Amino acid sequence: MVNEILKLCISKGFLLDKDMLEFLSGLEKTKACEIVENLSELKIKEKIITKELFDKYSEALENKQKIIENYENIKDNKNVKLLSSSTFSSKKISVADFVEYFRARYETLKNILKERDFENLSSIRRIGINSGVWTVIAIISKKRITKNKNLLIEIEDMTGSSIVLVNKENSDLFRRAKELLLDDIVAFKVSGSNKMLFASDIIYPDANLDKEKYSDFDEYVAFSGDFHVGSKMFLEKNFLKFVAWLNGEVGDERQKLIAKKVKYLFLTGDNIDGVGIYLGQEEFLNIKSCKNQYRKLGEILRKIRGDIQIVMCPGQHDAVWVGEPQSIIPEKWAPDLYQMENLCLVPNPAMVEIRGGFKILMYHGASINRFIDEMSEIRIKYGHRSPTKVVKEILKRRHLAPVHGLMDYIPCRDKDPMAIETVPDIIATADQHRAEIDYYNNILMIASSCWQSMTPFEEKVGNIPEPCKVPLFNLKTREIKIIDFDGKIKCAPNGHDPAGPAEGEDLVCKLEAKNEKIF
Repeated sequence: MVNEILKLCISKGFLLDKDMLEFLSGLEKTKACEIVENLSELKIKEKIITKELFDKYSEALENKQKIIENYENIKDNKNVKLLSSSTFSSKKISVADFVEYFRARYETLKNILKERDFENLSSIRRIGINSGVWTVIAIISKKRITKNKNLLIEIEDMTGSSIVLVNKENSDLFRRAKELLLDDIVAFKVSGSNKMLFASDIIYPDANLDKEKYSDFDEYVAFSGDFHVGSKMFLEKNFLKFVAWLNGEVGDERQKLIAKKVKYLFLTGDNIDGVGIYLGQEEFLNIKSCKNQYRKLGEILRKIRGDIQIVMCPGQHDAVWVGEPQSIIPEKWAPDLYQMENLCLVPNPAMVEIRGGFKILMYHGASINRFIDEMSEIRIKYGHRSPTKVVKEILKRRHLAPVHGLMDYIPCRDKDPMAIETVPDIIATADQHRAEIDYYNNILMIASSCWQSMTPFEEKVGNIPEPCKVPLFNLKTREIKIIDFDGKIKCAPNGHDPAGPAEGEDLVCKLEAKNEKIF
């Protein structure tokens, strides 16, 4: 067994000291090999793993192991697979961690951009004093408008820094350049020398699929979240109507047939309202502890029929660290959830694959508000009314939260878990409390609604939620429906004119987003 462990370690690019080898040799072979595999995935820079080093990374390994065990408890026929998960180190975070984090992000997005096979691709350092035409991949460090109303962009790569000028006379390019965010990583086609570069084009990493995926299984995926259980504004009666519909207890025969085909329920965060999330929150709570809020949530979710696989990630109101990426909801706060065989807890963000090969990227969406604040075109035209407009910008950048300082995040040294390396078939977000559906480069964007009436904060900022609307997606036909459990239809989720209940056989919402009013 010792030789097998050593061979496996060598294949992964590291060795073990005597104490670590003795430790692993005392374990079952499967367990020892699993630890070696997990160590290799952490991409530890040290080439000799000591027992002291192993203890240093034990919390990250424990977190990963909890995710693994969570999936081992799910029956094989549930067809849910976690494709990516983040590791969380317990050590003190230093400036060096942020440096390594941004280097890891740069390398990830640079490699994505390099797939375009640019002509004259160059590092900033290689651009000399003689003028030429180049393509550079760089991160945005500063932006400013000159007195002549042109745009100056300071850029950096791993070799140096430079300045790119975007002329106001090139109106289309100027408009696109104005929407660049600090810390965006893009490719610039430029001319000039190392003293000044003049932009002729800007290319984002961008996400796209060659074609839409179809499944052989006539099944629906339902998308929800933002329950805010524990809040006085939690719409429990409406949510119980949704549960009753899933169980085939209400609705006409056609509606019951649709409900029977729902096999997956994705819950994208803010499952409880939490405690101490904002000043004065206790005034708006009717359940004032996280444990009891999760207990109440578990009581409701256990009413859902057992053949529906529920996948749940956390949000900013859940009992996890607010910085992203967020770990799975801990068992100490939500023991009841860990007893549910058809519930799978995942981190935020998380890439999940379901039967038929559909890859679904779950992200609660804390950065969506920051995008709206920073991007004037979205802020002025749409405000908080169209979350998928922001998701398009996320997919263009291949990053869920690019701007440093506008939200809390945890700097991971070896890999940026907020970068979108694998292009999903579906990206599911929440946070804005409005249901909306759209497409971008064959990627389906689904923003889920909420189960909470308007809060004082939403009223203050002018965000009008549209609660109790559940997007459904058919894996075989790609039909889309938005089912309304609010009892009334305020407006269509994607901003079109209000649409009444579906009539006859025309139950497909597609992008016109007809609401099928069940109650």
